[in-house]
Amino acid sequence: MSSKTLCAWVRLAVVAVAVCGLILCGYVLPSWGAAIVRGTPEVASWYLPWLLFLWAAALPCFAILWLVWKVAGAIQRETVFTLRTARWIKSAAGCLFADVGFFFAGNVIFVLMGRSHPGILLLSLFGDILGVALAILAAVLSRYITKAAVLQEESEGTI
Repeated sequence: MSSKTLCAWVRLAVVAVAVCGLILCGYVLPSWGAAIVRGTPEVASWYLPWLLFLWAAALPCFAILWLVWKVAGAIQRETVFTLRTARWIKSAAGCLFADVGFFFAGNVIFVLMGRSHPGILLLSLFGDILGVALAILAAVLSRYITKAAVLQEESEGTI
């Protein structure tokens, strides 16, 4: 597969994930929350804090998609093995680690405040574990791209 094709696939995936994220944040979450409030009016005061929390947790995901878009451009230019690309991936990993921490802490705070069910906290752990796993993979990828970039610079200097 050519670099141009790989870039197109990565960017198509980024657009698809962004559209799904926008639909989730803009329609699905508010609709579900409203339906829950209609069915259980005593939790109406939980709706807005939860919605704002979920939106805040989603924002870093869109920043990560922007970084992946930039990496796709590096794939197209065939400049993947550079320190700049490694920094983008490392930034994405750090952003994801921070977002997972924020999401976990927020869920714990909501449980402690009596604004959530412990089952929601347990369920959110699956998302947290997935996020940590992806962040670790990105951190490993960043490390090895950094090593490859250094080796490439050294080999270009000796030729």
